[in-house]
Amino acid sequence: MRVDPPPIAATSLLHQEGVLGVIALVGLTLRDRSPLAGLAPVGQVWQGITLGLATGCAAAGALWLAHRLSFFRQLESWQRGLLVKWTTMDAVFVAIFSGLAEEALLRALAQPLVGLVPAAIGFALLHVLPDRRLWLWPVIAFVMGIAFGLLFDRFGFPAAAVAHAVVNLIGLVRLTASSSQSDDAQTNNDENL
Repeated sequence: MRVDPPPIAATSLLHQEGVLGVIALVGLTLRDRSPLAGLAPVGQVWQGITLGLATGCAAAGALWLAHRLSFFRQLESWQRGLLVKWTTMDAVFVAIFSGLAEEALLRALAQPLVGLVPAAIGFALLHVLPDRRLWLWPVIAFVMGIAFGLLFDRFGFPAAAVAHAVVNLIGLVRLTASSSQSDDAQTNNDENL
């Protein structure tokens, strides 16, 4: 069943991620009496951030290379439909905020309580889409959830959050740019009629 998504405002996603972030902070406060304990780095901060950047770039690069496959073309078309009115700054804010909020909830709060695999399953469930043709996206999110979870275990929250934000940033900026190029081409075609 094909379900074309209606465009979504970046502010709606920022609100959704804000709710996830608040849940994470409240949960961390109740668990540790301070949210900072769960958000702390493990080891040197610069090592975690560097590895997070490298992991995020590698994952985004792998997704970009795979975009030639039919599934990824369908997924990108679907995602582009969501981002019709987005600016590059919308993509930047959503990428950073979603990386921070989702990693705070799933890695900093949930993973120490339920373990790596259940937290990765939770991450995959956040990425289920209403179009059956896109069933592989939650599977990819599960694999990324494992990678982010391993980063969290070894280097703490900053590493996982940076990796997640980088993947989102590269993907959303690329999708936003291609969406605006498609809009420009359509406008030019309409003007030529």
